[in-house]
Amino acid sequence: MTSVVRLQSPRVALALMLLLGAGVVSAQGAEAMNGTWKLNLAKSIYNPGPAPKSQTLVIDGSDAARKIVVDVTPATGAAVHWEVSGGSGKELPVVGTNPNADTYVFKRVNPTTLEAQYMKDGKPTLKQTAVVSADGKTLTVTASGTDVQGRTVNNIAVYDK
Repeated sequence: MTSVVRLQSPRVALALMLLLGAGVVSAQGAEAMNGTWKLNLAKSIYNPGPAPKSQTLVIDGSDAARKIVVDVTPATGAAVHWEVSGGSGKELPVVGTNPNADTYVFKRVNPTTLEAQYMKDGKPTLKQTAVVSADGKTLTVTASGTDVQGRTVNNIAVYDK
């Protein structure tokens, strides 16, 4: 009887670990984007440039009520600050100065990925996909589309927590 218990015990333990691990990943993934993220210029690509001198994102909340605060020190010119608050799938007003958006819509793709569409005067400008790494320490945001100046944008911004 003891040998049967020993044989089943590792299987039960493995099954429990997989179930609990999936729950932890799912719970962590759901809010993995929350926190303060600092742009890592060495790992980022801005096309067209120039890249900003620095950028900080502060993300808080859930899909039902998320708040995003962005502070940018551009390569030239004055500092930029903008915010957006609200729920997934809704057209949200941008408060502050975002040259490519006066409204913003985000949606959840999976536990570690969000997509956002920027709109200016009712027209789409940039689409972003934000992905949190498995360890939760890196956020990679790819942006593509056309900015308000008519330039084609293909940026990859990498942020560290």
